[in-house]
Amino acid sequence: MFTKFKSPAAAALIALTVLVYSSCNKEAKVANTNTDKEMATSIAVNLYNSIGNTIASKTTSGLPATNSVRNGKKVNDLTCGQYIEVPYDNTYTKGDTVKDVMTGSNKYVVSCDAGNQPNGYTYTGSYVNTGFSPYAVYDISVKEYYTLKSLLPEFVKMEVNGNQSSVYKITTKKDGDYIVQNNTYVLKGIIIDAANRPFDITAGTANFTSAGNNAGKDFNFTGTIKFLGEHKATVSFNGQVFDITL
Repeated sequence: MFTKFKSPAAAALIALTVLVYSSCNKEAKVANTNTDKEMATSIAVNLYNSIGNTIASKTTSGLPATNSVRNGKKVNDLTCGQYIEVPYDNTYTKGDTVKDVMTGSNKYVVSCDAGNQPNGYTYTGSYVNTGFSPYAVYDISVKEYYTLKSLLPEFVKMEVNGNQSSVYKITTKKDGDYIVQNNTYVLKGIIIDAANRPFDITAGTANFTSAGNNAGKDFNFTGTIKFLGEHKATVSFNGQVFDITL
């Protein structure tokens, strides 16, 4: 009934980009506008893609309607407060150059409107992702908590609130640098319009923080993504605001 798709290799690459940027920018006295704009774009686009792989996915856009058919299978009636848990254990390999192991669990509790009709759910998820690529060896842990409310049938439009925390531990193969990064994200009033593809985020904000150590250098920064609709957003951090196309 419920599934989630993760993209761990991309996540590890994102983490490396953030970490390298964060450490270098900490040392700079004058901001490099081009680098900052690239970083702002990466932050916004990566969150957009992450949402697209999970709650706004074309095949898992939210809580199925009762007595409906999804992926060729009939969905049974859902009840208010119903608890559903979906554990998973996935391994991906590509020769001797890539190995990715992900274990975790997705937990859902069905929520209802005043008429006792299912209209959303709370989602609690956690996973551990370990592996290696041609560029790095990584150990990633993520915890997520979201509440989703359907604004149109079949979650064609939905509101999302919640938070995510993650810890990335990465050792680069080229230089042997050790990187640790702690992230938190807070989603407030995110409105997702999935009526068309690609989906759009028409309103809401996502506050983010990132702190850690990159090859012996500490970093710490905070910022905000504001979604504007029409695949546009602004990203603010380091006292700067950037206009972004998703």
